[in-house]
Amino acid sequence: MGAGGGAYFNMKWGMRCLAMMWSLLPLALALDPARAISQYHKRNWQVQDGLPRNYVMCVEPSADGYLLVGTDEGLARFDGVRFVPYDPQPGVGLARRWIGALISARNGSLWVGTFDGWIYEYRGGQVQTKFNAGGTVFALLEDRDGRIWASTRTGVIRSEAGQFRAVSGLTRPPETAWNVLTQDSEGGVWAVTLDGLFRVRNNTVSPVAFDTRTSGEPLAVEVDRAGMVWVGTARGLIRINGNSSTAVAGVPGPVVSILQDRDGVIWVGSWGQGVFRVVGDRVDSWSAREGLPDDFIRTLHEDGEGNLWIGTRGGGLVRCKDTPIVPYGLSEGLGGNYATTVAKAPDGHLWFGTWRGGLYRLAENRFEPQPTPVPALYCSVRALAIDPAGHPWIGNWEGLFGFDGQRYVNYAPAGSPYHLVSAMLFDRRGRLWLATSNNGVYLFPRGDATRPLASFLPGIEILSLFEDSLGRIWYGTPKGPGVLSDGPAPGATPVAGVPVEGVSAITEDGQGRIWATSLGGSLYHLAPGVPLVIGTQQGLPGSPLYRLLDDGAGGLWASSAKGILRIESAQMGQLLAGRRKHLEVALFDQDDGMRTPECHHVSQPAGWADPHGGAWFPTTRGFVLALSRRMGRTPPPQARIEESIWDGHVVPADGPLRLDAGTHPLEIHFTALRFAWAEKIRFRYRLEGVDPEWIESGQLRSARYGRIPPGNYRFLVQARMPGGEWSTQTAELAVQQAPRFFQTGWFTALLFLFSLGVASALYRWRIHIIRGRYSAVLAERNRIAREWHDTLLAGFAAIAWQLEETLSRLKEMPAQAESTVELALKMVQHYRAEARSVIWDLRESRLDSETLASAVNGVLEQIARGSALAVSVQTQGVPVKLKDELERNVLRICQEAVSNAKRHGRPQRITVELAYRPQEIQVRVEDDGAGFVPNEVMGLSRGHFGLAVMAERAERFGGRLKLTSEPGKGTIVEAVIPTTTAGTLK
Repeated sequence: MGAGGGAYFNMKWGMRCLAMMWSLLPLALALDPARAISQYHKRNWQVQDGLPRNYVMCVEPSADGYLLVGTDEGLARFDGVRFVPYDPQPGVGLARRWIGALISARNGSLWVGTFDGWIYEYRGGQVQTKFNAGGTVFALLEDRDGRIWASTRTGVIRSEAGQFRAVSGLTRPPETAWNVLTQDSEGGVWAVTLDGLFRVRNNTVSPVAFDTRTSGEPLAVEVDRAGMVWVGTARGLIRINGNSSTAVAGVPGPVVSILQDRDGVIWVGSWGQGVFRVVGDRVDSWSAREGLPDDFIRTLHEDGEGNLWIGTRGGGLVRCKDTPIVPYGLSEGLGGNYATTVAKAPDGHLWFGTWRGGLYRLAENRFEPQPTPVPALYCSVRALAIDPAGHPWIGNWEGLFGFDGQRYVNYAPAGSPYHLVSAMLFDRRGRLWLATSNNGVYLFPRGDATRPLASFLPGIEILSLFEDSLGRIWYGTPKGPGVLSDGPAPGATPVAGVPVEGVSAITEDGQGRIWATSLGGSLYHLAPGVPLVIGTQQGLPGSPLYRLLDDGAGGLWASSAKGILRIESAQMGQLLAGRRKHLEVALFDQDDGMRTPECHHVSQPAGWADPHGGAWFPTTRGFVLALSRRMGRTPPPQARIEESIWDGHVVPADGPLRLDAGTHPLEIHFTALRFAWAEKIRFRYRLEGVDPEWIESGQLRSARYGRIPPGNYRFLVQARMPGGEWSTQTAELAVQQAPRFFQTGWFTALLFLFSLGVASALYRWRIHIIRGRYSAVLAERNRIAREWHDTLLAGFAAIAWQLEETLSRLKEMPAQAESTVELALKMVQHYRAEARSVIWDLRESRLDSETLASAVNGVLEQIARGSALAVSVQTQGVPVKLKDELERNVLRICQEAVSNAKRHGRPQRITVELAYRPQEIQVRVEDDGAGFVPNEVMGLSRGHFGLAVMAERAERFGGRLKLTSEPGKGTIVEAVIPTTTAGTLK
């Protein structure tokens, strides 16, 4: 090796920087090197998932915690769920350009190198530095002095006093080399060029001795925290320690990317051979044969949570993460995927049974195949138990098979009452308890299944058996749980107070609590007295539960038809003590390491607690080990508000949101950065003043409002992991909705004043109406008074005078008294009719709702009713509305004339004609009756009062009455009344 030697590898400074950075992050672990690569959870994003292009050039965290992904067709920002085109300063167009390199500097700046040779520095959303390197930018590096290095097609350049200058002696890298810059703890910068490998320290460029003929052309370089230099070459991976270099066997070239994770594991990306992991002297690989989307690796990156990100040439972006659920299947040594049972041997080892995949014993994290009664391809392990000697017993639909150390013996051939074995166990006294699917339970005291001591529950299907720490034997049936007693009076006692549901398993947790899982989705706490049933009201999802296990690390795990549930043991204790009403239940499925969420209970035992911590469960695609200790103690994720969209405008959430007046559909986007579990994060939000309570949106990362009333509001968001608490820090956005003009205060004041004005006007109008009605009533009273005065009172006065005359004649001229009495009688009859007219006028005033012509016609029809008299009304001219008093008197003239004609002339027809003239109205009543001589009937002395009253009515308004009649030729009564004197109603 060249200049510098082992002194180059003092990593104290680097370790301090990493320690400072990681101290700011939640507790996170790198990928567990003890696991096979096949056991990591992988997720792939491609174009159809929002990635700009499937050629991922670089991955880098942003200053605000997002993941920036550079592709050959643009830069994107990623929150673990959604890719958003990222252009820090619109106009530069980074969201559409080929990105070659990224680096986040310690001062918060983002440096971007492009394929077309530009270098940009962004800080505060603005371009601070812009430099044309003259060729493609392959790599960027910030040294410990804050200078930026760039490997470009024209050579290596370095920032000096705000300008980039070429570093003498360092040329461009090879064509397929991109990860070509790194630094050591002393600030030395390592560079791969066409001329070989170099180190620059204190402006001195020193070549590093490297035999390219045997090792191949260098393509990538990385210095680990222990001072080791790792060089990727065209032929493989070289490890340089001091002056010696060693090829790492099992890593073929070309190696183009090298990464050391926080646990010291070396990850290698090759150009065409996939990904390799170097743990000490062990090398593992992952390629397209095992599911890697593309074997051509462009970049590797470890985020702050310990996830590994792989950028490929054509397969998009891949994430590898550790999960609390560790899968074991074909890739880990099993002969079959359909796992069935897990049982513990007296020596502490776990045994695993499958359907047609063999029987295994777990030793040092390896599955060791064990003998089976028949070839593994035909062996179905439905029930499994290990006897005190450590020998396996297998039960299925073919019988009961016990291993004696050399061979299997079938103790329950066809025809045996316990041929169909569903579950079994050896108790602490070495006795064998055997459950069947059709004939109850059998007890064999010697443990050899040759001579049962007792049988229980004959004809009953048994689903599960369990011995607790007190030696009690529990059983589960389709109708519930119970306890078996083998004393002097053997029997079975069902547990009362639980629903009639199939009990799939009974277990005991670390605190001695007995639990039963039901196919109805409930948990039964089988405590003395009344059992407690825990169901959906307490937070369980309601899907069938198969087995509950305590992992010894604070977690209760339960297998189900839709995955594995986890409940904090402390929460369960609070629920049982009455200090809690609802459990925070986390559901684990494929996103958490399971290869399928489908567990089952067909075989027994369907799971067992691991002696070293954890819980094993069988699934239809292998076994899984649930580990609470791999979950870490991370705080709840912190929600953040990204942007708002209203009326098609995208507004960044960097200040208060002000909405113009009007109705604006509003959409607010928010997120939380937890890259390993982004799909699991749950959110709730609330717009204070609009939403009375928090709204839980689940995994949805947006809120929509159709209309917001005017005012000032606060939009709040919180996040949490499933089964965890809500974050105490709340993301907040101020929202101001401007009012329309009619929603403003001044408009309200004007509206109030206007309302007062309207109310005042209505009040005055009401007073006017009341006064008008009072005036109308007063006028009507005056009219009635005039009617009585002009007709009835005058008539009564005439009658009184006539009676006085009669009295005088009775004294002086008795012979003439008869004529005066007759005249008085006629006067009484006439004024009685007048009184009726006045009363009729009070009860029914046709003129209020009819025209004068229709009112006259109504009066005529009333008079002619019951006789053969034909009446008609005709009008001439344009009818106008006259004053009420005038119309009423015209009506009375017509009424009196028609009544007189009918009473005295016996006519066949009567015609009334109303003629409207410009300044007068003419009334003409003509009949074809007997007629008379006018001079003979005129005057009150002759007893004809109607003509006199009609004349008075016409004269009251300045008119005149004319009477024309001859005996045998009918009668014509004409009245002409001026309208100008009486006035018309306009």
